[in-house]
Amino acid sequence: MINQRTSRSRTRRKGRRSQSPRGGKRQLLYLGIILVLLGCKYIYEDRLADKVDSQDNVEQVAEPTLPAAPATSGEDKPVVKETPQEPAVVARSSKKTIREGWAELPADVEQKDFYTTYHMCDDGRRNYTVCFSREHRCPMWVASPMHPSYKGEASRSDAFIFDPTLPMDIQPLLRRSYGEYTRGHLLGSAERTSSEETNRQTFYASNIAPQLQVGFNASNGAWNNLERFADRQSCADTLYVVTGCIFEDYADATGVEVKAATTVNKNDGEKVGVPTAYYKVLLRTRSGKTGRSVRECKADDLKCAAFVVGHYSAKGRKPTSADIMSVEELERLTGFTFFTNVPNAPKHRAVAAEWGL
Repeated sequence: MINQRTSRSRTRRKGRRSQSPRGGKRQLLYLGIILVLLGCKYIYEDRLADKVDSQDNVEQVAEPTLPAAPATSGEDKPVVKETPQEPAVVARSSKKTIREGWAELPADVEQKDFYTTYHMCDDGRRNYTVCFSREHRCPMWVASPMHPSYKGEASRSDAFIFDPTLPMDIQPLLRRSYGEYTRGHLLGSAERTSSEETNRQTFYASNIAPQLQVGFNASNGAWNNLERFADRQSCADTLYVVTGCIFEDYADATGVEVKAATTVNKNDGEKVGVPTAYYKVLLRTRSGKTGRSVRECKADDLKCAAFVVGHYSAKGRKPTSADIMSVEELERLTGFTFFTNVPNAPKHRAVAAEWGL
């Protein structure tokens, strides 16, 4: 009996020793599975981090809602309207504007491709209004009042971000230049330095369009010189400006023809319309110091004109009498109706001498 138990005990001990290698293999298998899972987790997190990094500096926004404009006195007093959930899709034949008291506004446009929205300065004044094209992924026009009080000591933002009042999917990502073209402001950053917030809004994608740098947007370029010319027209009574883009084939006063084109935005791979020409429409009192609203002035007390430059490199070119046209002529060219809120605006005439040309 004793010998049998001893024999069984030895057999059990031998069995346990014989199972040990299999247990070790099983542990190695479990360890391998854990290492594979950890590797997969590392790869997933690394790719996720790359995705987050690629979206750095891109402002995430909710569904667009137009900001409510505060009531102000005099010319800036808005007509109260129900705020839409999306920027007003507004018709080139319309005679209404989103704010009747704002002299610079073109008429609303009833076209599904266009989104109209506006932005307010942090001191309660309006900054600018924009009509943005879904098709071109560019502004059609930007309307703004110009006055010395918009100038100050605020530094340039340089943070190109989405317009929070427009759907992000219709706007170009502009972390860097388009590629072949630079990021050109319609309302210049230098024209809005009264506060950091006011300047920051000029870097919204809704205020940016593709522009040639050399000979156009750069110092002493054709567009840069027109911007400087417009800035010099600022006055105590306020200068009202509409800056816009033309996307159809265009031949300027010198006979240079620019064909309609698109470019691929290297930031997001999406096509963007490239303007064939840019324009500025100006309205102000003749003297610049009447102390009255332009809406109250007679036609003889006002002057307005349009200036158009073809989108091509022309270093040193400055505005001349050949570049000026009546506002009515530009209306026929673009299909927009300008200065609807100023019934006495002399849109039928453009006198070069009145603008120092």
